[in-house]
Amino acid sequence: MTGRLGLERLRVDHAGEMADVLADPALYLFTGGRAPTTAELEQRYTRQVAGSGDPEEEWRTWVIRLGEGGVAVGYVQATVRPADREAELAWVVSTSWQGRGIAREAATLVLEEVLGGGVVRVVAHVHPDHVASQRVAAALGLQPTARLVDGEVEWVREEPHAG
Repeated sequence: MTGRLGLERLRVDHAGEMADVLADPALYLFTGGRAPTTAELEQRYTRQVAGSGDPEEEWRTWVIRLGEGGVAVGYVQATVRPADREAELAWVVSTSWQGRGIAREAATLVLEEVLGGGVVRVVAHVHPDHVASQRVAAALGLQPTARLVDGEVEWVREEPHAG
């Protein structure tokens, strides 16, 4: 939690609220697809809350809220592979709340958590034309690589190995 943001672990009952947050078609300009329905989010969130099913991979997703218990404005995710000491981060903020530093602030909270948990390599995949997400990745200390994954640039931050 920061002074203005709270992160709330994803629950299936967030689906209705998040369907509204994710409703603007402009949100899918770089990622493709379309806005999910409440029913689709309920199915997705049921899978996400249950976990990956792979003991080597943890799925962590939080709803981003304005303040403690305030309105939902997006979500942030970390896919953590503890044995590899690696995490992949992703963030989405409603178009009506973009441009206010929310994605950067929420992703920083998650970055601090995964680094505190022993992760030494952090990855994000960002569309080459998505300047706002590039700025978030850079603010997190990630650097763009030459590697493309599904048309997105892989950004990486490597921490010095302890011990």
